[in-house]
Amino acid sequence: MDQERNIPVASGAAPVSPPFWRRLTTLFLLYLVQGLPYGFFVSVLPLFLRRAGESRTAIGFYSLLGIPWILKPLWAPLVDRFSWSVLGRRKSWILPCVMASALLAFSLGSYEPREGASLACLLIMVVGINLVAATQDIAVDGFAVDILAASERGPGNAAQVVGFKVGMLCTGGILLGLSDELGWKGICAAMGGITLLVFLVAAGYPERRGKRGGEASPPTMGEIGRSLVRLASRPGFSIALLLIATYKMGEAGVDAMYRLFLLDGGMDLPAIGVLCGTWGLAFSLAGSVVGGWVGQERERLKSLFWAGIFRAGPLVLIAMLPFLKAPLSLGLIYPVTLAEHFFGGMITPIMFAFMMDLCDRKVGATHYTILAAVEVVGKMSVSAVSGLLADGIGYGGFFSLGAGISLLWPWVVYESRRRGKAKG
Repeated sequence: MDQERNIPVASGAAPVSPPFWRRLTTLFLLYLVQGLPYGFFVSVLPLFLRRAGESRTAIGFYSLLGIPWILKPLWAPLVDRFSWSVLGRRKSWILPCVMASALLAFSLGSYEPREGASLACLLIMVVGINLVAATQDIAVDGFAVDILAASERGPGNAAQVVGFKVGMLCTGGILLGLSDELGWKGICAAMGGITLLVFLVAAGYPERRGKRGGEASPPTMGEIGRSLVRLASRPGFSIALLLIATYKMGEAGVDAMYRLFLLDGGMDLPAIGVLCGTWGLAFSLAGSVVGGWVGQERERLKSLFWAGIFRAGPLVLIAMLPFLKAPLSLGLIYPVTLAEHFFGGMITPIMFAFMMDLCDRKVGATHYTILAAVEVVGKMSVSAVSGLLADGIGYGGFFSLGAGISLLWPWVVYESRRRGKAKG
């Protein structure tokens, strides 16, 4: 729903709301601490597992450890329904999750993957971190829906995406680039320390306690259920779900194996960290800032179409790399990789603004979480079998498949937009 933000009003007092810069900064930092474990999960862990002798197929299937991100709609209504008024509706969930993430990050340092050693404890820890981060994501998404007006969703979602990617940059770029000096334990300790600092900032945010302006009480479970029926019955909702589920499929598949492609091609861990985790994420951040600006355009599908066109180009070039004569020149690898990160970063805040437009603010955490889970299902469905496919058809065949999916997606957007105009 495209309604304006309800600014909380204290009884007998003027409207109270933190300034936009503080709301934006708080969102940025909260998404940053969610990006820390995700960057560790997709960048640091696969490379350490590969160095410990794990196969590409096994590493691809380990992406299923992120299953809490798909299942989180099951408990999202609880986050909307229950809270502790002393802390605030969203902080009741955010603060415990941030603290738990810090403690789990510190504990993870004791479970470095080693050749021949059992991975059971490590994998359980990773599932635990993903469970906590997914729950925090529900609350923070609801928090974002609460505090952002429709006109603020472009910059607000840029802060969301940029914050998340800065977190990924910290673990998958900077810390991975320093892996020779820090080691596994040092990376985990730094991840925990950054999370604790953000906890202090989040604790100081003045979220309104008790009842919110315009609402008599938190929604009941019945109201949440009825809101989901209304959401599902909206015209064009099935097409919206298709767009959300498929927009990252091709890109996610390529990204899942690209670092391993570089590692198997002779690049060492610090060099991969600098390219993909530092420069790559820096370009992704720049793309997200541009996407946040473009996302202010009210006709979101138009913006998504052009972002999809631009995003497909670098993926096609990456698909060509395995067919070129080795060793590949850094003069070729760098511009292709950075372009893929830039345009992949640009499309994300536009899609997130599109998803937020569909949400009812009163149950924003539940609505947005379901849409976000659909997005994760699309990405994970490809990532989970990425190693198996790469082993079966090679890097070249698999990257070509990902590029083909990304080339088809703008056409789906175009058809959706055309049919919407025809109905109008």
